[in-house]
Amino acid sequence: MVQQLVLIPDAGGGQARSWTDFREVWAQVRWKSVSRNVANGQTGLARKAIIILRWAPDYPDPMRLVLDQNALRVLARFRRKTGAGDFLEIEGEDTF
Repeated sequence: MVQQLVLIPDAGGGQARSWTDFREVWAQVRWKSVSRNVANGQTGLARKAIIILRWAPDYPDPMRLVLDQNALRVLARFRRKTGAGDFLEIEGEDTF
């Protein structure tokens, strides 16, 4: 599932952030090894993946992916045109 970020104004003049479903897609996923992740003063584990989707011009930015009920943060995305078609290659990260 591709999700998009939605900002909703709140009563205090700020904004609430929420991720909503944008489009369900088929993807090729290649998982990389698990590594240590140190962020915000916490130590945890992270697993990166390379995800390849068919290109579509309306993919949201920012976006995140949900695979097997895990939300993956998008670290980088690249458009790849090959003889086999037009694809979006995404490097994503699952932290746990």
